[in-house]
Amino acid sequence: MNKKLHDSFCRGVLSHVPTFLELVHYLTTIDNELKNVVDLLDENSFVRIPGDYSNTETIGYADLAFLAKLKNSLGSPVQLSVGFLLEHKSYPDDGVMTQLRKYNYHLMFEHMAENAGKGIPSIAIILYNGREIWNPLTNEVAAYPKELQKFMLPFKGMMLDVEDVSDDAVEQFGPRLAALICSLKYARDPDANRATFSHIVDRVHTELPKEEALDILRQMDVYLRGWIFDNFKEAFEMDFIRPNYRTIADADIEEGMNRQAMETARKMLAKNKPMEEIIEFSGLTEVRVREIQAEMQKS
Repeated sequence: MNKKLHDSFCRGVLSHVPTFLELVHYLTTIDNELKNVVDLLDENSFVRIPGDYSNTETIGYADLAFLAKLKNSLGSPVQLSVGFLLEHKSYPDDGVMTQLRKYNYHLMFEHMAENAGKGIPSIAIILYNGREIWNPLTNEVAAYPKELQKFMLPFKGMMLDVEDVSDDAVEQFGPRLAALICSLKYARDPDANRATFSHIVDRVHTELPKEEALDILRQMDVYLRGWIFDNFKEAFEMDFIRPNYRTIADADIEEGMNRQAMETARKMLAKNKPMEEIIEFSGLTEVRVREIQAEMQKS
């Protein structure tokens, strides 16, 4: 899957803190150790850490990062925090563990200097919807005795394969999280998830305000168009001679991607986000972002 498409989709949905918290609460139902951690947190303190904390040239980056403070009632003389990292993968990538280790260090220690003395315990979540069976957490520590495996990672690692999220669970999610998880499940197995997908689209229409619903539906559309293109491109090229001109399908896909990229840039410009972050999230060039900025200033 085109990285910009799935990153944009996951970020667009899960950067909404209440939706990310909803995902975390779902994970607590399948991992009691995480539940014990979440019970210590002041959930009103959850904040997303902006993407410009990452150094994409040297270490890569996590799709999303958050910080949450522990409850004041715990009696600590200093304010303590817990970090959350999230990576989405649509294919096996065992390099994700090195990526998360470096990002965890870079973000939690180098850039959060006020916490460097005491450190920040972290949770790293891998959201996966590839077709192959894959779990880098178990692969990473398999060579060590069971007694030592919990000591191997600098964070608590969690793997959520969307295949393991039941339709009943998806129905319990709010419409934003349901739209994301159902789309990822659909991309993995369209036939098995067609009915649920149709129902979730109806929920998005009816349960979200009009503009928010249209935004989510647009992101779903762009994501799945890209998925179709990636998955069937090779078959098309084998069976047909590729024309030496842009087809209607090419133009349709490019238009959808460009429309989503420009909408992302407009929203981030309106919030005065740094130019580097806008370029990273939208995939547009700096020249195009500045053109959009000029258009917004005229209107």
